[in-house]
Amino acid sequence: MQNEYTIWLRQDAHTRGYEVLRNAQSQRIAKNLGLEQPAHRAKVCLDCHSHNPAHSRRGERFDQTDGVNCEACHGPAEQWIKTHLEPEPSHQKNIDNGLYPTNQPYALAKLCLSCHQGDPTRPITHQIMGAGHPRLSIELETFLALQPPHYVIDDDWRDRKGSFDSSKIWVMGQFVASENLLDLIADPNRNSQGIMPEFMIFNCHACHTTMSQQNWEYGMANTPGQPRINDSNLLMVGAIIRAITPDDFIPYKTQLDALHIASTSPRATLSEVVVASQALRTQLIESRKKIAGTVFTRNHLKLILIELLGLASSNQYYDYTGAEQAFMSISSIANSLSVRGEKIASEINPGLNRILVLLKNEDQYDRQAFQNELQLLNQLAGATRHE
Repeated sequence: MQNEYTIWLRQDAHTRGYEVLRNAQSQRIAKNLGLEQPAHRAKVCLDCHSHNPAHSRRGERFDQTDGVNCEACHGPAEQWIKTHLEPEPSHQKNIDNGLYPTNQPYALAKLCLSCHQGDPTRPITHQIMGAGHPRLSIELETFLALQPPHYVIDDDWRDRKGSFDSSKIWVMGQFVASENLLDLIADPNRNSQGIMPEFMIFNCHACHTTMSQQNWEYGMANTPGQPRINDSNLLMVGAIIRAITPDDFIPYKTQLDALHIASTSPRATLSEVVVASQALRTQLIESRKKIAGTVFTRNHLKLILIELLGLASSNQYYDYTGAEQAFMSISSIANSLSVRGEKIASEINPGLNRILVLLKNEDQYDRQAFQNELQLLNQLAGATRHE
């Protein structure tokens, strides 16, 4: 398009990542964390809010105040920028010269979620949240759709980089988010803070709710009073597996149930939770590799949509984070079906608008109202959840 930089500079929120660190909220967070430097100079903040390579890798024109700039996402450009501008550029040659493969859904998901969820290279902790950082929530395909595109998916793009499927980006985003969670649970350097567990593994609203809201029921945890692991992405992955690789669903569901039982049992040990998370991760990766090579058809997407809607009838959307993820996911899949000529999006959009109203205030999430709306959509779409 030849105006990529201009679009990023004028429209992309990533360009404001560094400046956010100078506002009062960021200053308060840094103070609460007891950081020796202000937020706009602290590594823990700069790692996500700016491009922050080692000093030895910074060129003469490096400017920290650029925020999350081109190289933060596309990799160090010293080598690939040359081949990028050749008369007949080769995408593979650019990759060999350090360009990050953002055209690959799994690689793209790993990159984006490293900041928007956190990973071992950019650990985001409950301590940071407690200091005042906003709650992190992302559904990759939805977030990409909201960003101003600085590229065009045309025949030339496909000739150089292969096919593009937004639904595959949604799928890989769900897998990466789930893998990151399970890695956190199993990492002895990150899964605890002193005598307490790392609360980032749990659903925020298991604790952050009003004391008068007495809505616990069996299935939310093994016993009352136990915080539930944030399974919002794991629920989405289950729907994907059941639709695309159904033979893997029972082993996956068995391992997921085992993790919930271990993590909410007063008699369980941390080592049992770690073992359960590792077993689930192994099963999840096995399914992800199969699904990564699948060419998604309209029927695949319909089956995923049926599964997502059907989870409401079995009371699976216990908490706000699961409902939030479900809303974004259903919207994403419905849009992909619409692009492929299916009318289902126009049929369920009014219901999605009603659901959006239900999700406007996370502190007032009404589980029953949300699940009732999804069941109405299920009927409207003509979907029947197979037992």
